[in-house]
Amino acid sequence: MKAVKTMMCAAAVLSAAVCAFAGGTKDAAASSAKQGGTYSGSYTFGGSTTVQPIANGIIEALTAVNPDLKISYEGVGSGTGLKQLSAGTLSLAGSSRDLKQSELDGGLVPTVIAKDGIAIVVNKDVSVANVSKADLAKIFSGEITNWNSLGGKDEQIRLINRDEASGTYASFKEIVLDPAKTEFSKNAIVAKENGEVAAKVASTPGAIGYVGLGFVGEITKAGGKSLLIDGIEASSKTVLAGTYPVSRALYVATKGPIAAGSVEEAFVNYALSARGSVIVSDAGFVPVK
Repeated sequence: MKAVKTMMCAAAVLSAAVCAFAGGTKDAAASSAKQGGTYSGSYTFGGSTTVQPIANGIIEALTAVNPDLKISYEGVGSGTGLKQLSAGTLSLAGSSRDLKQSELDGGLVPTVIAKDGIAIVVNKDVSVANVSKADLAKIFSGEITNWNSLGGKDEQIRLINRDEASGTYASFKEIVLDPAKTEFSKNAIVAKENGEVAAKVASTPGAIGYVGLGFVGEITKAGGKSLLIDGIEASSKTVLAGTYPVSRALYVATKGPIAAGSVEEAFVNYALSARGSVIVSDAGFVPVK
């Protein structure tokens, strides 16, 4: 998969409603709308379920100060969301994977709004606490099938995988499996979104799966835990430092450059503002600024 060229702030000219200021003055978050509301109408965004908690927080903030503005975010997965963006069904799509060259050639323009680590999660009764990235590839390719091969107890490894439309699936494959020149095992339970992975891992003895960093708390509450990879914990600090081995960028994309003064521009500016960084952090991800 070819790397994408990202756009950190799409518009050269910002509307007065979304201009960014530093310190105690207005920033993009604070000035996203004038008193009484600047934006109106109904908009449909969608895509990655990993990006969804960030998107929901930004949407809530924007619509709170724009009473005539309605925005929905449909968590249909990165691949489906990008297809719908290309078709014009969505005006903004979240993606938890790099865009393909064909998608870029089709006019989709990505913007990085956060960084993320893909956490490797297991059932609470799994006795292994750390695996290497190389062994992780062997687990998900089906080469290693029992936890005793990794120093754990004699217990079958049960794979919980994401569906192929998932950006997390694509990112995990690119980061973990592709360097090992291997493919996913066909012997896996497929989950459609992060919450389903958490539930299946927690309820399935010997299970292992993977989720976005922001969903580690959910797996812990459900009765699972995260593994160290090469001795490194999946955390905001290790992702920001670049030391966690399974890290990625999170994007939103538009069809063509973001139009100045648009709701999509307001969304991106908010995401990259100081208050947007708080939303990103509160969702369990890592701000890009």
